[in-house]
Amino acid sequence: MSMETLDTFSCTFLPATTLAKLSAATIRRHVQVLRGCAGDRDTVAVVARCTSRASRHSVLMLTRNRLVITTESPLLRRVSLHLNADLHQLADVTWTPEPGRTGIQLGATAIDGERENLWVRLPNKTEMWRLDEALKQAFRTPWGVIAPACTPTVPRLAKAVLRFA
Repeated sequence: MSMETLDTFSCTFLPATTLAKLSAATIRRHVQVLRGCAGDRDTVAVVARCTSRASRHSVLMLTRNRLVITTESPLLRRVSLHLNADLHQLADVTWTPEPGRTGIQLGATAIDGERENLWVRLPNKTEMWRLDEALKQAFRTPWGVIAPACTPTVPRLAKAVLRFA
């Protein structure tokens, strides 16, 4: 499968998961729910592990149009949708990068009034600052354009995960 045959979601989701250093098993479990929320044409900027008071095993995906959070049950590892919101539906979005812990404290109020507080874990400081920049583009600039995740090559393992998902 070449990159030319992949849709926009796949072309940007695969590099984002590579940059996040997510395992193939995690990608395989979450990809169907994430794709269902974003669709085939949305570009993915960042994918990362995150935790909240409600769940310790979650995945955050920031796209050009949406913020999606999926959670998995601890015992059976069943994936469910926790948050699926258009960026303009989120209010009072705040975040604090913590370079010493290579993560970001993220808070947002969903359209239903529920406040989400998350700890987003990132593999290194470069990814932490990349997420910080994507959040600035999404929430602090008018008509912001979020840069998609880009890497020159996509690992074969990641392609295989999407093929069997």
